[in-house]
Amino acid sequence: MQNEDDRSTLDRNDTSPSGSLNRRDFLKVAGAAGVVLGMGSGLGGILSACGGDDSSSSGGGSSTEPIKFGILGAMGDPSGLNVLRAAELSFGAINASGGILGRKCEIVGPIDDHMETAQAIQGFETLVAKNVDVILGASIDDVEAALLGRISRAQDILYLSMFASTQAFMENVNKDYDKFKNYFMYTPTDQGLYFCVQDPAVQLMNDYGYKKVHMLREDMVWTEGIEVFFKEEAPKAGLVPAGVSVVPVDVEDLTPYFRAAEQAGAQQIMTFISVFGERLANQAWENKVPMAISGHNGILNDYGYWERSKGAWGTMATTSTWGSLQKHTAEWRDYVSEWFSTYPDDPRTPMWLGECTWRGIKSYKEAAERANSVATEALIPELEKTYYADAPTRGGFYGPGQGDWPHAWCSPIDATAAASPDPERGEGLWESSPYSPMTQWQPPDIAPADSFMLPGEPADYGRLVTVYPKHLAGGKYQPPPFFPGSPNA
Repeated sequence: MQNEDDRSTLDRNDTSPSGSLNRRDFLKVAGAAGVVLGMGSGLGGILSACGGDDSSSSGGGSSTEPIKFGILGAMGDPSGLNVLRAAELSFGAINASGGILGRKCEIVGPIDDHMETAQAIQGFETLVAKNVDVILGASIDDVEAALLGRISRAQDILYLSMFASTQAFMENVNKDYDKFKNYFMYTPTDQGLYFCVQDPAVQLMNDYGYKKVHMLREDMVWTEGIEVFFKEEAPKAGLVPAGVSVVPVDVEDLTPYFRAAEQAGAQQIMTFISVFGERLANQAWENKVPMAISGHNGILNDYGYWERSKGAWGTMATTSTWGSLQKHTAEWRDYVSEWFSTYPDDPRTPMWLGECTWRGIKSYKEAAERANSVATEALIPELEKTYYADAPTRGGFYGPGQGDWPHAWCSPIDATAAASPDPERGEGLWESSPYSPMTQWQPPDIAPADSFMLPGEPADYGRLVTVYPKHLAGGKYQPPPFFPGSPNA
């Protein structure tokens, strides 16, 4: 059974908002009310990327002992592979340049939790027994909910969450900072994940008149709070909600959901998917669904999608961090190119968790250098100073007394402040980052001519074009050829 201490770390009474939602104020939406206990068997092995003494103590070993980074999550899924590959590339570069404060970085694991609670708990305890300094968490929200109590009791271990986004998790840090201060979330919470889809939807409404919007979300914890935002916030932006579909994660046929949206008169579908996004995109292309589809869609933003789908394009725009790389920093562009050149199999490019992990390791290294220490207690206040205005997902952290959501990936509300390298922190100044880029696959003859090409990428291969936000956009959304009145027909 789930440990009572773990279950009680969520505020189970705070399951819905009181009053209307406001973009400038986070809601305390306890979206994790329905945690499922997984009872599968099996546990991934413990592997060492760089060698080292397993007996080193967390943060307190000698300067020659490696810094141990445990990896825990769905390793049979592209999301888990994204964390592992990002760690391999980052640590390879760090170790080649002398490590962090002279200490090499070592991977412990990865441990596969198979998206099941029981195995995640077992895996977490294994990493604690291996004396890791940091855990890079790639567990889905439903599973990570069961780890929160254990994370709070392992105060000498930093837990850097790369997958979870449930806003209720961050209430722990807000309400009981001393107990949960070792937990940092590198994905925007519910609010940010919603607005990085709504804002491009508003742009589509302004550009093409697509006003009526259907929401399609997978039946998982992380989408529950987002649905509340959709119902309350879409009308304020001038969009007209046209129903909500909650889809089982094991769905095979998406056509009934397309029909439901069409019958509701929808002109757009906003998606919140981590599992079946590619299936949905392919079926939308095959069925010539005449609606713009955009949102979070999982594997769709991997480089290999163009080949796997045989050039299906445009039906779905998706949040992705490597589109239009000519608009990004040289540091990120080079990192994506190295990833592409290093790994010949999918995922050929970093997806959501790959960019989160890149930011996570980068911020850890910088915090350790500022603190001149890798002790967890010394690192926490330095991590709270993290801010990357030029990261693909712009944002950073703040500490207690500086806002309602310390340790959630946030950015200033003011656009000018958000673009500055060291923005002011304070109550009411920041929100969950809405800056996750929206991208669209486009054929090379339609995509902008200056679109960045990865090393060795064929000239006739599709281009992943960023269409939002403005500071990263390499082009505009293009209606697919079967849309009524499409200029690409």
